[in-house]
Amino acid sequence: MAYGSSTTISYLGTMAAGAMADGTGFKPATQGIAPSIQAAANGHTQLTANVKAAGGSVDTLCNRDISGSGAFTGIVPEQYTSIVGTGIGVDRMKAHGTLMFGDSPLQMAQTFFAAQGLVSISEDLAPTLKKLNDGVEFGKFPNSDSLVYPSGGVFPNYLGSGYPDYQAVVTNGVSTLVTTANVSNFQLLASDLVNLGSAFDLSDIASFGNPGQIIATLYNANGLSASGLDVLLAEASVDPGSIYNLGSENYNVIMQAILDGVTTPELIANAQLLLETDLNLQSLGDYTDFEKIFVNSKDVISFSTMAEFKTKLQALELGRIETVAQLATYINSVEPASLPTIGNNSNFVVTSYVDDMIAKFLGGTGPYGAITLSDMIGILGGVGISTHATEYITVMNRLYSAGELTALRARIGELSAGVKGDYTTVVSSGPPEVINIVDPFDGSNHGGFGSFQAGKIGQIEAACAALISRRNVNADIQTAIDAWNNMFKKINDEKDFQSRVDMGYEIRTSLIDNAYSFITELRGTMNEYNKGPIINGMVNQAIAEGDVGGEYMRAYIKELENKQVADDFDIRWRAEFDE
Repeated sequence: MAYGSSTTISYLGTMAAGAMADGTGFKPATQGIAPSIQAAANGHTQLTANVKAAGGSVDTLCNRDISGSGAFTGIVPEQYTSIVGTGIGVDRMKAHGTLMFGDSPLQMAQTFFAAQGLVSISEDLAPTLKKLNDGVEFGKFPNSDSLVYPSGGVFPNYLGSGYPDYQAVVTNGVSTLVTTANVSNFQLLASDLVNLGSAFDLSDIASFGNPGQIIATLYNANGLSASGLDVLLAEASVDPGSIYNLGSENYNVIMQAILDGVTTPELIANAQLLLETDLNLQSLGDYTDFEKIFVNSKDVISFSTMAEFKTKLQALELGRIETVAQLATYINSVEPASLPTIGNNSNFVVTSYVDDMIAKFLGGTGPYGAITLSDMIGILGGVGISTHATEYITVMNRLYSAGELTALRARIGELSAGVKGDYTTVVSSGPPEVINIVDPFDGSNHGGFGSFQAGKIGQIEAACAALISRRNVNADIQTAIDAWNNMFKKINDEKDFQSRVDMGYEIRTSLIDNAYSFITELRGTMNEYNKGPIINGMVNQAIAEGDVGGEYMRAYIKELENKQVADDFDIRWRAEFDE
């Protein structure tokens, strides 16, 4: 008996689904990333959080480019506040992760389902939308001398000479073979082509219509003797087995003369039988006579010579069509569309029709700008942010050790202490109460917290500016800024992508069905849409927090990987139901 993994959920998968339904197995990676960031450089950015907790106004503290974009105070960079929000960066990070995760893994599963809907559509549409966005044009590529290099560096896609208008697009170029595209004209052309049988070889389109093709076809059909061509070829010292230069003008003059030499009705009839043609021929040379071929369609076709016909055919996509009879069947089956309004449009792309779709379905990191699952919800598993966080933590620790943060830390610490009242003395109990706050940095006196705070914020901003003025001296300063900006760009981008679809955050449920659907879906999609790294990131965070359910998830994910290997060898997987 042949074995292979069944399509049912495995025993271990069922246990993993149960763990998920029980509220275990997954944790948002932000629960590990945010505290690590806050702890960097001996809790440097935590100082700002302490100020905010004490009632200080710090939501914009050093969050501009000239002062470090919030990297050294832990504040959301100014350029991302409209979408990410203001204030303490790690708070916004945790809030974003919590929003996506919801109250439980069951709600997290619904976030995946909602995101996958947009990702799937984007993946399907992206190649086409990317081409349309770059530009698609009717007709052939124009003379290069008249071209202006596009500002974006991308030339539009010209469809080719066989596709000059929408009708040609509808019929894949067949409409260009007739003067007016309608079924009747297609049928007339097809009827003439049927009568041509297998006289010409479309697989060698470059030689199509040349007299040498007639002789070659008859030779391949063992018909040279029956058609009388063997004698004429011998007289001309032409080896019929070496008819190879069909594209040569001189060669085809000889071949035409040989065909013209066969005028015996019986021999002509034999050739027609072999080639399955039905033409009114006085000689075999008439096979190349345009008037003899296109008897029914001569008034509706768009070409007047066999050479023109060949040129038009060369501009079309013919796929596996090799014979004229096959071409006739194809043309006879194609139908044009009635396009009274758009039939004469000179521009292929209607921007108003595609701009909204481009705005919604492009802009991601996938092929052709497709939106991936990582683009939408990657932070759930730390994807797209953990590397930047690690880099930020590393350089902040080095900056702290190098003393680069000393002055800034002191000013933030003074603001925190002052807001808590550490520098306040009561001059008069009042009423009204009169207080004095002495700034320990410059000895200035302030009659209220507002004045004190304003002064300290100015000092902190100056310290931030002084710090980044040294970025040419210490490269870690710029690295910290870049890493911080990249983290919040990722959050900003995810929120932007999510805004393009209804994520259903307000209507999520905690139905156990979500666990089953999520777990069973993993078997076929774990490696799709960049799903694996996101899921593994959440599982790793759960395990790091002592969540045993995470180990069941890890075990099931690894089982899925191993089952794929087993399936290749038709190996029965013992830990799943098999009748």
